[in-house]
Amino acid sequence: MTPPDRPGLRPKPVAAHPGSGHGAVDRYFRLSARGSTWRREIFAGLSTFLALSYIVVVNPAILSQGGIPHAAAFFATAAVGGLATMIMGLWARLPFAVAPGMEMNAMIAFSVVGTLSYTWPEALGMVFWSGIAMLAVSLLRLREAVINAIPPQMRSALAAAVGTFIGLIGVQIGHLVTTSDGRLSGLGDWTGPPAIALYTGLAVALALDALGARAAAVLGGIAAAALYCAFAGISTEAVHDGVHGSGSALLRFDLTVISDPRAWSIILVLFALDFFGSIAKVVGLSAHTPLMDGDGQVPGMRQALLVDAGATVAGSAAGSSSFVAFVESAVGIRAGARTGIAAIVTGLLLFSCLFLDPLLAHVPVEATTGALVFVAVKMLTAPRSGGVDRLGLAVTATAVGVTIVTLAIDQAMAAAFLVTTAASVLGRRRPHPALWVTTLVLTASVLLHYLHL
Repeated sequence: MTPPDRPGLRPKPVAAHPGSGHGAVDRYFRLSARGSTWRREIFAGLSTFLALSYIVVVNPAILSQGGIPHAAAFFATAAVGGLATMIMGLWARLPFAVAPGMEMNAMIAFSVVGTLSYTWPEALGMVFWSGIAMLAVSLLRLREAVINAIPPQMRSALAAAVGTFIGLIGVQIGHLVTTSDGRLSGLGDWTGPPAIALYTGLAVALALDALGARAAAVLGGIAAAALYCAFAGISTEAVHDGVHGSGSALLRFDLTVISDPRAWSIILVLFALDFFGSIAKVVGLSAHTPLMDGDGQVPGMRQALLVDAGATVAGSAAGSSSFVAFVESAVGIRAGARTGIAAIVTGLLLFSCLFLDPLLAHVPVEATTGALVFVAVKMLTAPRSGGVDRLGLAVTATAVGVTIVTLAIDQAMAAAFLVTTAASVLGRRRPHPALWVTTLVLTASVLLHYLHL
């Protein structure tokens, strides 16, 4: 039996909202058709920005460990991320933010440069070539073929894996767990200011959500920020040097690295992380929301995939690692984002970070943790259309378990594909050809990651 509708989880016919209008802009973004309003989209865009704003601080800090100039990495994060997110909203008309992936920047700084001793221009060259490969397969619609081949059980599993990943980011930033070499290594401090901020933000968000407030996650974050600052004080540390020195990595990538056979496996891993990570995030963020139509398709998917591939190429030219559809977009979607207007708002705010560095220095990253865990809880408990079967439960459990162990969406996706393909073979069913190819490529990329990196 089909579960009852819940606000923000399933599409349903809605009357036009008084504030949405019926002009050309409304029709282009399908504002009324998706039951949204300008006010809701603007607020949701702000919500997404608040949830991902930490990336403009964290990404340059990580990449600078690999030698990439801090100011250049900051410029690439804010400028390329902001522009790509606005293009996502204008062209794909989807509420997804685009920003550097946390799994990629750590790989570049600590594995490619730190362990394998490549120079940072060579590392950026590898990012560039992985982005070119992404553009090629996106133009050939190979990514869409993979997405269309994903069975319903895997779509729910990917949504659960993405929700788990978001929650793990929250508890990691909240210092509830510790990590080593990109893996969970133990428990952290459960009584310090970051932990208390997480508890506060989560409790406020859950309470407001129970009352039907769409602003639950953001208001929880504001409460957490106030409490954290009361405990830990307001930071006065400068984040960066603004736009000064922002061009120090511009076009400094070394494209000749493609001639080095040793670099091919790294490019493949970067490609797989971006290729399959973006698929998992777009499908996971869209599942069980009005963004996905009745046929399980996401209108604007092809444009969205081209945007994140183009952002990776542009980001490598400016001084950053690969760009992806950011999982924190789930906060805005939960707040009511249904169109590209929310992404345009997020992109404008992200771009404005270039000029707001004194303000960013005082924003505690820990304030976002409660909102992230709240969104993770809502994604993991969202009703699944069509019920669940044993295969669906097995695939979901596998994807969630691998996400917890590895903190890697692509590896969770590889495990989910392996289980689904194996079940098809054992059940004497013929798997879709795209399932075979995807499973082989994902498995190869994971093996190369562990063997070479």
